[in-house]
This record gives sequence, structure tokens and C-alpha cells, in this order.
Amino acid sequence: MNPIDTRQILNWDQVKVHLQPNLCIECQLVPQQPLQCYRCQKLLCQTCHGDLKQKSRGPKIFCQKCKALNYFNPANNAIYQSYRDMVIGCVNRRYGCKVTLDYKKYQKHVEECDFQRIPCPSPGCFVTTLKRAKGDHLSVCEYVIETCQYCNKQFNRKSMTYHQEKCNGKDVQQIDLASLKSDFLRLRSKLDAAISQFEQSTEITMLEQKVIKQQLEIQQLKNNINQ
Repeated sequence: MNPIDTRQILNWDQVKVHLQPNLCIECQLVPQQPLQCYRCQKLLCQTCHGDLKQKSRGPKIFCQKCKALNYFNPANNAIYQSYRDMVIGCVNRRYGCKVTLDYKKYQKHVEECDFQRIPCPSPGCFVTTLKRAKGDHLSVCEYVIETCQYCNKQFNRKSMTYHQEKCNGKDVQQIDLASLKSDFLRLRSKLDAAISQFEQSTEITMLEQKVIKQQLEIQQLKNNINQ
């Protein structure tokens, strides 16, 4: 969560007296979900806390205010009370957002704000645009992925025109028919081989049955003679 720049606080002159002591001791901005030094009670924003923790490579970090190695815990309710009178302008104000909010509603609004700048989702496109104008950009973006109506392969819009000059319905139909014919002949060959193998197997079985029958008849004759 990015901290709030004091220049966004529209009534800064009215609230700075009680708000100044509750700014982040590192960046001097208003923290969101602030962390508080258990010894000196000074605050850190999430971003600065993460930076200091990365430098210290451990759960404890060095407090820049009291100069001691301390744990930082979630701030108490009194800190949040000091933020309640702020009138905050959206961080996207420079892009046209006119919304003003209190501290509790600020984060949710920023996450959903139509005036925030977002990157184009198309692979290879590095354009950033307003969230509200995303659809307008995608309608002309050359890197949007599209599916060829003839062969169902995917290309970006920039390459699709060149691709479709060579890939048309007639050529694809001929290719598909040739492919189907090849598959048919291959399957027919397998079927003929299977039928031949089955017929040979059936013929062998019939011969074996005849041999067994003759053996039984011979054995019966022998038994009659011996009697």
C-alpha cells in the first residue's frame, strides 16, 4: 500500500498540527496500515518498513528515531483517530479524477479508480493508458491477439493482415481436404491389415479345430478296435 503524499491532503493547514507527528519517519508521508515502533511509538509505512527489513535481513530493524533495534507492530487506534479529519484528493487527480475522500475510503477508491494508469495487457505493447480508456486503446492496439478466421491460428493484429494475405478460405480448404484424404488412406490401410490379420487368425482357429476333431475320431477308432 502506497503512502499518501501530504500534498494530496486538501485541508493540510487545518490538520497538520496533530498529523505531522504521525507521518512515516522515513518518507514523511501518511502511512496506510502504519507500523509503530514499540519503544518510541514512531511510525513507518509499509513500503519503508519493507525496505529497511530487506536491508537488515531479519525480523528486527533499526529504528531511525530512537536508534535502537526494535520490533514494529501495527499502530494503535489513536493513530487512526488522528487521520480521520483529513480530506484527501485522489492520487489520480492529475489525470482527471475529482474525487475527495477520507482516510478509510482512500485505498479502496485508488484500487478501483477509472483514472489510474494501467499497462496494456497485450504482449509486446508498452503503452500505459487510463483504466477508463482501456477499451479505446485495445480497439486500435497492434499487439492485440486475434484468431485467424480461416486456420484458427493466433497472431497479433500487426501480423494478422500479412498472414491473411496468404491464408485464405480456398487454400485452407484444399489443405484440409488433402489432409483428410491422407488420414483416410492411412486409416483404411490399418483397417485392411487388421481384417487380414483377423481372417488369418480365424482360418488358423478353424484348422486347429479340424485337427482336434480328427484326433478324437482316431482315438475313438482305437478304443473300438481294442474292445
